[in-house]
Amino acid sequence: MISIVIPCYNEGKKLIKNTAEIKKYMEQLNTEYEIICVNDGSSDDTGKILKQLSSIKAVGYEKNMGKGFAVKTGIKNACGEKIIFMDADLSTDLCAIKAALEKNADIVIGSRTMNTSDVNGKSFMRNLSSFISNLIIRVLTGLKFRDTQCGFKLLSKNAAELIISKQKVNRWAFDVEYLYIAKLYNIKTEEIPVIWNNDDDSRVNLIKDSIPFFKEILNIRKNKKYYLSD
Repeated sequence: MISIVIPCYNEGKKLIKNTAEIKKYMEQLNTEYEIICVNDGSSDDTGKILKQLSSIKAVGYEKNMGKGFAVKTGIKNACGEKIIFMDADLSTDLCAIKAALEKNADIVIGSRTMNTSDVNGKSFMRNLSSFISNLIIRVLTGLKFRDTQCGFKLLSKNAAELIISKQKVNRWAFDVEYLYIAKLYNIKTEEIPVIWNNDDDSRVNLIKDSIPFFKEILNIRKNKKYYLSD
């Protein structure tokens, strides 16, 4: 069983098309799967639309808690031995699913910066911001990955359950926290190249979100003893 978790915040009608695309792709892989959409306190019609989609498992809550909390909620509701989470806009091409499943690792993360990655529509400012962010993350956490923030990741059920039991970050830096905890517990992690297309409707604000993001990074480093505690 493969569980696909999709955190949703004000995604609206795109969910109808995109969940259908995921379903079509997974059926081609001829494997058992489930799609879990987590409504992260959306203020639009996301909740109503999810209730109409019979092919997915819809969970959610009233107050917006952040992408990290939504992913954690999805993992808690997942039945699969492997759990994939991805963005609702499908910026990462679905072929990453097959590539990730073929890897012999407990965690597989999509990377937009590998030599064979294919990235389209990412502006100069976003590229610069990603470079600076990754440099700071490397310095503060010791993580050596090229791209911690790509919205596509696969975790084994055991790795996912361990990580969310330690999770403290609910918003943008939760990816870094997941990988930092994995590093502390020597969980095998691999990067794969992805095909990635920029979504003009992205919720990320480079200026507004940068300060809280880096505060979360500092807190992750401070939380090392907590992560290693029983």
